[in-house]
Amino acid sequence: MYGFGAIGLLARMGFLVKGVLYMVIGALALQVAAKAGGRVTGTRGALTTVLGQPFGRTLLLVAAIGLLAYPAWRVLQGIFDPDRLGHDWRGLAMRATFVVRGIVHAALGWQAFRLYRGLSTSSGTSEREFATEAFRWPLGDWLVVLAGLGLIGFAVQQVYAAITCRLERNLNVEEMRREAGEWAVGLSRLGVGARAVVFALLGWTIVVGGWFRDPSEVGTTASSFRTLPAQPGGLGRWLLGVTAAGFVAYGFYEIIHARYLHIRRVR
Repeated sequence: MYGFGAIGLLARMGFLVKGVLYMVIGALALQVAAKAGGRVTGTRGALTTVLGQPFGRTLLLVAAIGLLAYPAWRVLQGIFDPDRLGHDWRGLAMRATFVVRGIVHAALGWQAFRLYRGLSTSSGTSEREFATEAFRWPLGDWLVVLAGLGLIGFAVQQVYAAITCRLERNLNVEEMRREAGEWAVGLSRLGVGARAVVFALLGWTIVVGGWFRDPSEVGTTASSFRTLPAQPGGLGRWLLGVTAAGFVAYGFYEIIHARYLHIRRVR
């Protein structure tokens, strides 16, 4: 069954919030590319930007609820398997990615909640801080390398999904094409591909940081963006502009999830 119950509504709210944050990140970077102000930032900077708007604290509380609801749904999706992925290695691997994605976004939701409370968001939330903590574990450097390779692998899969139009498993692309139009599908594919480029750059910095056991080598979403305008000539600014526009498109893709994603009830 495709439910609009409490979990379903909260999950859709999470997609909406994620979409808005990606649009903020992309819009700010577009301004940089156009030399019209703005700044290159990541999700933490996007949350700070939301806080600075009229009714910013209220908006941030809504964002925190959505960003915590989304991982709750992802974890339930991975554990209880409402999508009937099964218990073979492929099904278990897919379900594990749901749980991991839930944990990652829970950290982002916690950032938003701390910012709403007026508390610092710097403790234990960045990629570098996670790497620093991982280096204290046995074989922690190899775990960081594997995490980076996993992110690169995910980026490659996302590029393939964008090219072949095989988007989210439960996203009804045909329904979206009929009701919203082909442009919505094309914009979503652009967004998925653009985010994959940034994830691949980020994954590479994580691999390098783990290999040399140096957390300062580990990048962030913002630092991955900053590598684009550093390219020679005017190419860098164009790369930043295209990628930033892609992030705005990905924000649209996340928002349209809230309408066309089939969320099966957890039984």
